[in-house]
Amino acid sequence: LLQDNVLNIINQIMDECIPHERANRDFCVKFPEEIRHDNLAGQLWFGAECLAAGSIIMNREIESMAMRPLAKDLTRSLEEVRNIIRDQALRDLNLYTEKMKDSLKHFDILFAEFELSYVSAMVPVKSPKEYYVQQEVIVLFCETVERALRLGYLTQDMIDDYEPALMFTIPRLAIVCGLVVYSEGPLNLDHKPEDMSELFRPFHTLLRKIRQVI
Repeated sequence: LLQDNVLNIINQIMDECIPHERANRDFCVKFPEEIRHDNLAGQLWFGAECLAAGSIIMNREIESMAMRPLAKDLTRSLEEVRNIIRDQALRDLNLYTEKMKDSLKHFDILFAEFELSYVSAMVPVKSPKEYYVQQEVIVLFCETVERALRLGYLTQDMIDDYEPALMFTIPRLAIVCGLVVYSEGPLNLDHKPEDMSELFRPFHTLLRKIRQVI
């Protein structure tokens, strides 16, 4: 809680002192919902201190070793920022010196870099390409349902009533449609397995056999 409070105060100072020079944090939209909470900053600070002291985070030795230099830079920068803010508070609360601004910019950049590295090591963070492929799968399922309704394979009442059988029917129809009707979409087997959605990637060989049969 103390760490969160300190970081909240520093963030408020940065919003006022360097509002147009904050580090880009667009990557945060990729984080899972359970990661994006009010205590994340404090956890990142604690993680940085542990890494800087030589600890291994959650048995991830390779990732921890890779992040350790950044963690050390971040903890040093944070200490410098705290000292400068403390010193400035004893002088003039309304004055932001160039030294203070430079320290805040440097800290903000390091914190953003560490946040992305740390969270990416702890949980899978999708790349823009992976998000695009995921969107293609969503479109495939939507077009499959529309086509099935049009051809009478399904009824709107089945969908409105959450017919349990749809849990099996729609994915199977989507696979057939993806292989035959929308063959240039996410189930394009001419692509490498690593270019496919992680949902279908493990079944690349099986999908080829299914396509041969149908």
